[in-house]
Amino acid sequence: MPPDPSAVAPDIAALLAPFCVTREGPGPGPFQAIGQDGIRRVAERLEISLARAMALCLEHGVWPLRFARNRGVFSAQEQLRLLKSRAAIIGCGGLGGHVATLLARAGVGAFTLCDGDVFDETNLNRQLLCRETALGRGKALVAKEELAAIASHASVRVFPVAAGPGNLPEILSGASIVMDCLDSLATRRSVAQAANIAGIAFVHGAVAGCEGFAMLIRPGEKSLESLYPDSEGSLENTRAGGGAESSLGVPTLTPAGIAALQASLALQALTGKQPASGRLYHLDIAEPMLEALEL
Repeated sequence: MPPDPSAVAPDIAALLAPFCVTREGPGPGPFQAIGQDGIRRVAERLEISLARAMALCLEHGVWPLRFARNRGVFSAQEQLRLLKSRAAIIGCGGLGGHVATLLARAGVGAFTLCDGDVFDETNLNRQLLCRETALGRGKALVAKEELAAIASHASVRVFPVAAGPGNLPEILSGASIVMDCLDSLATRRSVAQAANIAGIAFVHGAVAGCEGFAMLIRPGEKSLESLYPDSEGSLENTRAGGGAESSLGVPTLTPAGIAALQASLALQALTGKQPASGRLYHLDIAEPMLEALEL
């Protein structure tokens, strides 16, 4: 039976010491850091997962080297919160591929990936995970492989199906935050409703042409309904949704820019920094220009 890490807590410092190096920055003052090989050794010694070994290091003030450049922006406790979080990414194409890799590199430790679509040649201009070798393959499965290559410690669940009212409770189970990376207004409304029922924050993203939008919506808020009213003149139809995407196209830079805004809002929410809700961020890559609009 694996030893209980808490039972050997007094020995953790001694266990980590041979693998630690002292770094002078970033962040205030010198700090102890540990590389991937050291983390593996700790995991083997205690018979725990890599993610649990990383958490143990952070709990003792030792930074995994892969996260060392986050120090100064995040505290060790905030980095630990990310490691213990699960992001449900609904849509693994233009926005979702960028969002997934950004959150994985930042330190989110678990993911749920949902997308029933496959990559085709029209995705090559803007979808980070679409390569010629991925054409015809499922987007969610390719995203899982990419996350494994970036963060082998991360836990990843895959739903290679379209999200809908019937499967959303299962898809969102255990999620800390929901990332809306969809191009369908009907589906994002279903996801937003399911997230609200589950009490999970929802990060909306939409792109069309050189413009896009991102917004954090907390449980109980009706910001999405205000943004997309049930009318032919809704924002999605005129500027940022499926209809506009079809008529205006989506050039290379727009999804990357909006995904960065979505990831930023998610990281703030997951680390407890309480970003303002009810605020719509509008990015125009053509200018370029970023503005915050109060709903």
